[in-house]
Amino acid sequence: MPFDDSTYDLVVFDPPHLKWAGQKSIMKAQYGQLDKNSWPEDIRQGMAECLRVLKPSGTLIFKWNENQVKLREVLKAIEPVSPLFGNRRAETHWLVFMKSEI
Repeated sequence: MPFDDSTYDLVVFDPPHLKWAGQKSIMKAQYGQLDKNSWPEDIRQGMAECLRVLKPSGTLIFKWNENQVKLREVLKAIEPVSPLFGNRRAETHWLVFMKSEI
């Protein structure tokens, strides 16, 4: 991202969550698609970039839908980063991270 380090108090990270979708899928067109092989590294790099632009003690809100990739797989990909707390509603999760806790 074209922002300086430690710029924001709050960052929301809502990456694509689909590993497979039809070529003409509305969901794919609107939200994008994960690479079937490199998605764990892509999510890890995305999280690292969000944390880079976050101020110390800043808050990162992470949204994930586990329809195609389970949350536990995502959390494994971003280790040792772990959420302070989260909320689950159906297959969608909202997790809260704090930069100073990471």
